Amino acid sequence: MFGLGKFRLEKGTAPQAGRRRQGGRRASCRSFGLALVVALSGLGLTTTISHSADYAVYEEHSPETKPMQPGGNLRTLNRVITQTGDAIHLDTETGIVSLKAGTYRISGVSVVTYFDAKADTDGRVSAAARPNASYAMLLHPGKASRDVEPLALGTVATANMVPSLVDTLLTFDQDTQIVLMHQAGRDVEGIYLEVYVDNSDKHVMARLVIQKLE
Repeated sequence: MFGLGKFRLEKGTAPQAGRRRQGGRRASCRSFGLALVVALSGLGLTTTISHSADYAVYEEHSPETKPMQPGGNLRTLNRVITQTGDAIHLDTETGIVSLKAGTYRISGVSVVTYFDAKADTDGRVSAAARPNASYAMLLHPGKASRDVEPLALGTVATANMVPSLVDTLLTFDQDTQIVLMHQAGRDVEGIYLEVYVDNSDKHVMARLVIQKLE
């Protein structure tokens, strides 16, 4: 009888012991979760960080056929693809981008091409066997000179429609303006910044993607 009573007692108290163990596991999980959040916060890996809502994408389409000039050539960004916030603004007439003070991630691409208006009527272009080397650059307006250091240089490209790429971080202590430019040397005969063919201006020759980080 004693043994049976003991068995019943243990059986009756087993659920309470189980609840205590489950409660302990829940407490341990909560403690672990809290510790994990604290650790991730210290590493800057939590998803609660607020991001700037100021960003823009601008492009240069081709409403005309525009020959390149010797030296630096302004990329006339003439399309606002998307824009949010008030820190970034494009003048589509001049291609000048206005930025409020802050730190920005700026990525871009710039293309020039050889073009023969008589021969290139079938959607093809007449690439050169020994094309001009070229590159894009970010500058302040009116500062295109060998004596002025660009804000950022694009990768080396060629005038055979090989793009020059820009990807940089820039900080401005005060409101400023920037432009995207492209140069392909002094002898640029037959090289074009824009080409209008097939009654379409949807030939993207340049693009800037700008995001304000802080």
